[in-house]
Amino acid sequence: MEPLIAKFGLSGDWQARGGTLQGALATLAITQSVGGVLGGILISTWGGLKRQRVLGVLVPMVVSGLAFAAFGASATVLGAAAALLVLGLTLPAMNAHSQSIWQSQVPPEMQGRVFSVRRLIAQFTAPASTALAGALAARYAPGSVAVVAGLVLAAVAALQLLNPVLRRVEDPSLAAHGTEMPAS
Repeated sequence: MEPLIAKFGLSGDWQARGGTLQGALATLAITQSVGGVLGGILISTWGGLKRQRVLGVLVPMVVSGLAFAAFGASATVLGAAAALLVLGLTLPAMNAHSQSIWQSQVPPEMQGRVFSVRRLIAQFTAPASTALAGALAARYAPGSVAVVAGLVLAAVAALQLLNPVLRRVEDPSLAAHGTEMPAS
């Protein structure tokens, strides 16, 4: 999505400044990466939430959705870069809290299998979402697709903050640690 937005949505800005598409793309990629590194340092230093870690997943999802919408709505490379910086900042917190929830809820003897399936699903959906985003961007303006996608992500995550089942995902009584596995 970033290349399409840089090429079609931000071209007026980087061309007016005497820039190139490659320069705009580099600025966006570097800024998002810096956000990711800073977010990683922040979560590593802080250590994350110790209770209600689901909030450490959902709140950054809301922020990242809003940042992605702001990226799609940006008319300048600087505005788009600022939105991607915020987006990059949120990813390490989201991932760290999600992983810690999974590790606390999945019995150690099953973690290898569960996490490999989880990774497979994540890797499979990335190309599918890229293809879907490309198809939508070909039909509609890429910036509009990003705005809608970001707002949908933010809204769904915000609504999940009200979901009592999801809010109790860390309840020790829900963990399968003491459950007997059937013999295979």
